[in-house]
Amino acid sequence: MHSINRYVSRFTALSTALSIAFVTQAQVSDTTAKNEDIEEQQIERLVIMGSPVGTLGLNNESSTASRLGLNAMETPATIEIVDAELMRARGYTKLSDSLANLPGVVTGEHPTSPSTFSMRGFSRGQITVLRDGLWIGPSTMVMRPQNTFNLERVEILRGPASVLNGIGSVAGTVNAITKTAYAGMNNGTNLQLGYGSHNSYHLGLGSQGELDENLWYTFDVSRYASDGYVDNTNSESNNFTTSLLWQASDKLSLKFSADYLEDDVGSYYGTPLIPANDAKDPLGIIETGRGEVLDGAMRYNNYNVADAYAKSDQLFLRLDADYHIHEDMRLQYTLFKFDASRAWQNAEGYVYCTEVAGTCNNYGEVQRYYGYFILDHEQDVLGNRITLNVNSTFGEIESRLVTGFETTSLDFVRSRGFRRQVEQTPADALDPYSPQPGVYGQRELRGVSPTDMTTRAFFFGNALQLTDKLSLVTGARYETLKLTRENFNAEGENENSGFKRDYNWISWRIGSVYKLTDDTVLYGQYSNAKDPINSNIFLVNNNQNFDLTDATQFEVGLKASWMQGKAETTLAYFNIERDDIFERFALDSVTNVGGRSSKGIEASTSLLLSDNWRLGANAAYTEATFERSANVELFAGNTPPNVPELTANIYSSYDNIANLPIEVGASIHFVDDRYGDNPNTVTLKAYTLTNIFASYKGDNYRVTARIDNLFDKAYAPWSDVFYLHQDSPGFIYANELLIGAPRNVRVMFDYQF
Repeated sequence: MHSINRYVSRFTALSTALSIAFVTQAQVSDTTAKNEDIEEQQIERLVIMGSPVGTLGLNNESSTASRLGLNAMETPATIEIVDAELMRARGYTKLSDSLANLPGVVTGEHPTSPSTFSMRGFSRGQITVLRDGLWIGPSTMVMRPQNTFNLERVEILRGPASVLNGIGSVAGTVNAITKTAYAGMNNGTNLQLGYGSHNSYHLGLGSQGELDENLWYTFDVSRYASDGYVDNTNSESNNFTTSLLWQASDKLSLKFSADYLEDDVGSYYGTPLIPANDAKDPLGIIETGRGEVLDGAMRYNNYNVADAYAKSDQLFLRLDADYHIHEDMRLQYTLFKFDASRAWQNAEGYVYCTEVAGTCNNYGEVQRYYGYFILDHEQDVLGNRITLNVNSTFGEIESRLVTGFETTSLDFVRSRGFRRQVEQTPADALDPYSPQPGVYGQRELRGVSPTDMTTRAFFFGNALQLTDKLSLVTGARYETLKLTRENFNAEGENENSGFKRDYNWISWRIGSVYKLTDDTVLYGQYSNAKDPINSNIFLVNNNQNFDLTDATQFEVGLKASWMQGKAETTLAYFNIERDDIFERFALDSVTNVGGRSSKGIEASTSLLLSDNWRLGANAAYTEATFERSANVELFAGNTPPNVPELTANIYSSYDNIANLPIEVGASIHFVDDRYGDNPNTVTLKAYTLTNIFASYKGDNYRVTARIDNLFDKAYAPWSDVFYLHQDSPGFIYANELLIGAPRNVRVMFDYQF
């Protein structure tokens, strides 16, 4: 565990040195003048009175979709924004909650890669996750279930976006944006208290405001903890975020930010699949070619060891300088440092023995001998970005231009170990209905893999308003990556399975927006994404040292505001094709499975049907397929795992009941059948979840009671392919699936003062 004091001292030294440098360079003399924009930004951030049926935010600006200052209506792409007001009204506590009810999105909470997503037919590392607009590593390695109390909003950009953020952006980009200080913000303090089923609780305290005439701050701290709905699966998360903004002059501002997170995401890795004839209470939520089921009598059992953990601590330090050269020219600079330690120790693979073979000594026992696994990450990232925005006019044509340069240096060390030499013991076998956890026992190191990555990128974006109805949005990015990956065994000897390679590529996009009316637009976009190797670059060895892969997307859509602004609707059609891709097939490596394509339709709408009645709905149809590639034909024609054909969500609420400040509502969440494995031999059956809530709202407080999964439906939300049907007699490792959370009751109290 990193020392907080070491982080604080490092941040202080960095902040002081850079502030002196920037102030000197800018030759600031007027430290009391304020930017002309301050009066326009007198907006109170601490809002707790929102409705769980939000708008689509078509007039909101998204920094994730472009750096040109465009709002959603002006951007030729699908953009979704879930702000803090909506997250609180719906009772979202972690990042994945914010995405789970968006069209076509499926979320997974497997402890190996918390907060994993499926979107537009792709999943895992093919979706980029940013922290405040910055890439800090592959999402499957760095993602954690961040506390929503510390977030200002979550922005989602659909489709390839390498032109904006570099590697990994194929199906979409998720940007978690923390609360931050801005000029002119009001003073305020916000308190959140929550308690619910499984001894779950949420605590949050936030403060913001003006420290001096030109100095503003934010401070937010939150804690989440739960015993978990499966035995012995305690989880917790502590998040601290703060920012300090200094308006040094009417042109220059400096902002310092810190984000510290420590957590343990719990130790539930899944419930073993068993033959249907052996089940006491077959749930009927999966279907396999081998006639297996998940047994309701095992639903709340944990087959992990008592001393299991999946913990991390990380610190994100950041400095932003914003210099308005004049009203049409703006220079911005960001310097950031990210440090993280992550550690796993678990018996995470379980197989129900159907024959006496390999490590199985008795029929009907749950064997976990090969499932013991330890893993440690040490990660350091240093990066910076500089951008120049220029707005200009050429005759009748208005232009918004951004150009910039960014660099990232990433040092990542992955140490891992699993059972190979330690002898099998009787404690490795468990009674499926009364498992005794035991302890991990002797740790066995397999090897250490350091990876160094250095990226350099030049980029530009441009929006041309060609006529009063037609605009053209373009962008390009040239990027280089130097990669060095090595593998050492437990004795520190180089295994010669690593490699060094330099990559360079160009990403681009071109799109157009046409105004049918002032409130309705049509748009189209063609974009690409390029990756070195794809999937998880930290698992690729020299025998998978392939060239760049490529993805392209065509998207057309409509965005409209109607009913005099009381309703908003978006509609999009997309088609994505991707070259050679990799899928995880073993503990330490990935393999090429061919290409992948997807196409589909997404629709969302939000309506204010009356002064008191709100309705929101969305749906998505996705057709995704593994394709034969130039290298292999493996799984060609199959549907990728965790990709449903259809998803749908409905939200409705009614307030001011009997002229009282009471709001009641409900939501319905539907996910269609999905495959759980690449060969398509396991089906996760469709499910529908119903949630209800009621809230009482005062002048500066709100009390909300929620029941999630009202009808206590059992369902399988996600599959990690390496934990399914990995049970050949020579390597009886894992054959398990996660079972979703049962009925959950929560009460939340929000207070602003």
